[in-house]
Amino acid sequence: MKKTLSSVIVALLVLCGCQQGEPYQGLEDEPVANVSEMEVPDTIFTSNRKDASITEDEIRSAIILYLNSSEDLDEIMQAFQESIYSEEELTREEKDKVNKTISLIEENDQNFSDFITSNSLPADYAKGADLISQYITDYNDYIRDLNKAFDRFDKGEMKVSDLETILGSSESVNGREQKKIEDFLRDKDIQTRAFQQ
Repeated sequence: MKKTLSSVIVALLVLCGCQQGEPYQGLEDEPVANVSEMEVPDTIFTSNRKDASITEDEIRSAIILYLNSSEDLDEIMQAFQESIYSEEELTREEKDKVNKTISLIEENDQNFSDFITSNSLPADYAKGADLISQYITDYNDYIRDLNKAFDRFDKGEMKVSDLETILGSSESVNGREQKKIEDFLRDKDIQTRAFQQ
């Protein structure tokens, strides 16, 4: 998750640098796979449980599945963003893969939110699960908003200052909230690919 947000910030800085005519000196970043090389995950978080008392083991498993699914889907979106920034033309198959990924992201977020609001969670997990759900959902919305803004910027429909405003607009997607999640996961000894403690 952190990689995608970093990529977006770097892209904004590049755009700002290009807009102001300053030379851009590349930042080293981990290579990202192409969309065509990525597989859309078969598994996202789902549950039919309603009005149930969820055990500690169940909520731990739910958090792990939700966050790992989110990370897998985010990696595809990161590859998609790299394609956009490098101005590569996507094939029909790659576009379908991205559209399916976006749909799965929304479904994963909604399923987890429904699960934690429709059931009774152990008291020491309720706040952490809600924080995770809110952060990941807001993160995904934020990335979608930034992608739309970059599209508008590329078409000349907005200025760099408008992008900077959007970049600073998220109240819940920040290092402080991320640290709260990492502390919660560390405290509960929950290991995920999305947040590495």
